Amino acid sequence: MDKGLLGFWEITETAAQLLETLNPETEELERYQSFRNDLRRKEWLAVRLLLQNMTGGDSKISYDSAGKPHLVNSPGHISVSHSSNCVVIYLHHDAQPGIDIELISRNVEKAAKRFLSPIELNDCLLNNQLSNRDLMLRWCAKEAVFKMVPFPEIDFASQIACNAQPLTTNEGKFSATFTSKEGALNIPLNFRCIGDILMVWGHIKI
Repeated sequence: MDKGLLGFWEITETAAQLLETLNPETEELERYQSFRNDLRRKEWLAVRLLLQNMTGGDSKISYDSAGKPHLVNSPGHISVSHSSNCVVIYLHHDAQPGIDIELISRNVEKAAKRFLSPIELNDCLLNNQLSNRDLMLRWCAKEAVFKMVPFPEIDFASQIACNAQPLTTNEGKFSATFTSKEGALNIPLNFRCIGDILMVWGHIKI
């Protein structure tokens, strides 16, 4: 797992089917039953089943006070994301991973000025109009970086800069720069389109 391990699950099962397969312990079952939304229940179950399949053991997930996931009963570090009946996990043995998925058709133009700098907005222009695909690439990238760095409050527009070309292929690499009072950190990122899902991931050394 030196280079990280990716897991992807498209949820086609019912919540009841997932629950029967997972057979969670009492404490986890109570947590599951606290969710009222059916999709949230399925996401919660699918993430735990995917983790078991990836690690081949009884690995579990706990969350810290900031809501960041951590592995229990297994070495390494974890990042999780979900969108539109899909869940993903990125595991890394000795680095902090970050991953995000979104529907590539999700319209984020109205929010663009809140998470992109003027330079990034200009990079997303196509025929004098904002390209939603390029906006989404940067949205996912910044969410992934946010999950990597050990800071709870980040200004996405000013502290995370994406160095990306127009999104014209289904997979590739680019980078982001995270800036804090401790200096600037360059973070290599990967992206992949799986159907209508855009996935961006990377990791930083701890």
